[in-house]
Amino acid sequence: MQLALSLRSVLILKTMSRSAAWPCIGLLAVLSLMPGEQLTRTSLGGCAEHAIAYAGAAFITALAYGRQGLARLIFLFTAYAGLLEFLQRYSPGRTSSVGDFLYSAAGILIGCGVWRIAIYASTKR
Repeated sequence: MQLALSLRSVLILKTMSRSAAWPCIGLLAVLSLMPGEQLTRTSLGGCAEHAIAYAGAAFITALAYGRQGLARLIFLFTAYAGLLEFLQRYSPGRTSSVGDFLYSAAGILIGCGVWRIAIYASTKR
């Protein structure tokens, strides 16, 4: 019975994370390309916001698709972050920077790393 509950929990988590991954990816685009005057910043600053946003989105996406290839997920997410950072230069009141891209990439690595540690810890029981 315990195995069935565990398998059911895994399936529910996978379904929920797949339902959340794509809206997170879309939200990154909306927030990245929103005109500067409409954007509200937190007290953390832009660099931390980049890292936290990408870490969260990468973690949720890794929950959904990480078993299909974590390296591919990291590569695609990093390319997406680079594309969004480049496109920011065409958004009014926004600029793109290599520094912001690097914080986004660091967030991706952190999110995927936390997912990998969680998977490792859950299989060691």
